[in-house]
Amino acid sequence: MSGWDEGSWTDPDSDAFDTFLMRGLVVAATSALIVALEPSGSGMAAASVTALLVMPNVVDPEPWFGNSGTWGELKNTYDSMHAQLLSQIEKVNGYWDDSAARQFHAFATGDLLPALDRLTQTCALMDSYCAQMAVGVSTTLAAFLVGTAAAIGGAIAANASGPVSPAVKVAIFVAWAGFAVAVIGLLVGFALLVWQSAKSLGDANDALANKFADQAGKIDTRSVQLPESLKIEIGDPSRWETR
Repeated sequence: MSGWDEGSWTDPDSDAFDTFLMRGLVVAATSALIVALEPSGSGMAAASVTALLVMPNVVDPEPWFGNSGTWGELKNTYDSMHAQLLSQIEKVNGYWDDSAARQFHAFATGDLLPALDRLTQTCALMDSYCAQMAVGVSTTLAAFLVGTAAAIGGAIAANASGPVSPAVKVAIFVAWAGFAVAVIGLLVGFALLVWQSAKSLGDANDALANKFADQAGKIDTRSVQLPESLKIEIGDPSRWETR
């Protein structure tokens, strides 16, 4: 998938300019908060929270919407594969009835169809998760700006009421920092869920590939009435030698 990086929840295809503008809003809001909190000494602490916690998680949500659509298309592809395979199984059942047919039916219904079902379900989850992540990124930024604006308003109101103890502004900072940590924590927690689902998709793909690879290049000799050692030799062409 274009732009997907399992090692990071951010998308490397993210529009750098849009991300720059969004982070600019965060810097502007934090700067105003720093001014409002001083001279309590909390301003630099607010700058640290923003730089270390908030800024790395402010990204353009648009690629997540795009990824959502791609996962949806992939789900439809696996749905189509499932339907086609089921159709072939029904055709086989109609005119092929021997031990080989039964083996094919058992393999297709017991291994391939469940693997395709798992892929379809995982893609559907990724479609939903990416859409929710896009909304979550936007909502997180909006919540941070609203919370910061509220903290600025509280600090300004405290200044307007006359001389104020630094403890009041420290309390405002603590409340704001707790809110910021909670909001970013929710976003990061959901991002981890998306990453785990991406790993599940990789596992499902590997499982499907293994269904074909397990017997690749081998001959099924289970129904042959021969000693086990000879069946192994016949079943694995790599053991054959030119006599």
